[in-house]
Amino acid sequence: MLECCEYYLPVDFVKRFRKYLSSNEFKDISTYSKSEYWEHQSDIIDIQISDNKITMRGKSGFYFPQKKNVKKDIKKYVNNRITKLIKEPFSLIPFIKRKIGIQDSAIGRLDFYSAFDKVMNHDLITDPTFSVNRVNYKKLGGIPGVIASIDDMEKEFFAKDKYEMGPYIVKAYYYYCIMYGYIDFTQIKSILEIGGGNGNLSSLLYSSIGNCTIVSVDLPETLCFSIVFVADMFPDAKILLPNEEKLYDLDHYDFVFLTTEQTHLVKDNSIDLAINIDSFQEMTHKQIEIYFQLIQRCCSNNSYFFTSNRVEKIPCRPGSYQNETTESPNRFSDYPWNPANDTLIYEINKLVRLVQLDNTYIRLEQIKK
Repeated sequence: MLECCEYYLPVDFVKRFRKYLSSNEFKDISTYSKSEYWEHQSDIIDIQISDNKITMRGKSGFYFPQKKNVKKDIKKYVNNRITKLIKEPFSLIPFIKRKIGIQDSAIGRLDFYSAFDKVMNHDLITDPTFSVNRVNYKKLGGIPGVIASIDDMEKEFFAKDKYEMGPYIVKAYYYYCIMYGYIDFTQIKSILEIGGGNGNLSSLLYSSIGNCTIVSVDLPETLCFSIVFVADMFPDAKILLPNEEKLYDLDHYDFVFLTTEQTHLVKDNSIDLAINIDSFQEMTHKQIEIYFQLIQRCCSNNSYFFTSNRVEKIPCRPGSYQNETTESPNRFSDYPWNPANDTLIYEINKLVRLVQLDNTYIRLEQIKK
């Protein structure tokens, strides 16, 4: 079932957004830019515009936090859940089992909130061993500015007046805290995020760092999620859409949105921090290689590259994890890492390993040229 959200934005911005949807930048994309998975996910994205109202539906990359204190949204959520239960009555079984304490296996998974607190407190379940390339979360939590608990996160949540703090927000803060412990954010003036979904992490970074420019690169369809979310979250931000590329200038905008075909616009040595979370794992091998070349080219010397992706993901066709595609598996260790760069962090993602069965890696590099 597709997720849905509605936004009411200024008429002038909606007109600009319409132009993007009808532009060549939205329509033109290389065949290698989309894996079979994303061919399907892009096809099911639905966008409807009426006056100043934008309604979007999607699945992967659709990680919008729930709006706060809006009765209409609550009613819609309840209606969607009822509709899903009517169509898929067996989906209620796992919920009932959890409530009465029945587990399908010996592996017990935590929710993101409990997992975050356990990681930051060095709970034994998180395997808090120390190494040069592992994060000392106890030490990290003592750094002023680092969010050390869910309680603190709820107080500091950058969008608490508009949204509920859902699981994907917890993940965003987790990555933010790790980077904050290793990077002097006062020196970060430009950020490149590749495959950022609806922009939870980039919005957090922008609200925290302040005077910086976020360059967001993604598939044309998925960019719509982050464009609308950012426009609603930061109504005064200066935003550049992909079809307005002739106006591209890092010094003139807070958010620059580019499609996968426009990465040549990112100037050499112009980026201080590059980020990719959970999207290399779903790309073609050629696209991953292109992005690694982009990162090494556009990042300045001593800048940073932060990523978290699955240890291994076997490409499968939509709807079946047993129907593999012809693309070979994506393995984190096989990414085209540049040996010249310094590796600051390289460890299993301690938060994610507590909430899902498939492990992911975290890696932070300092770019060397």
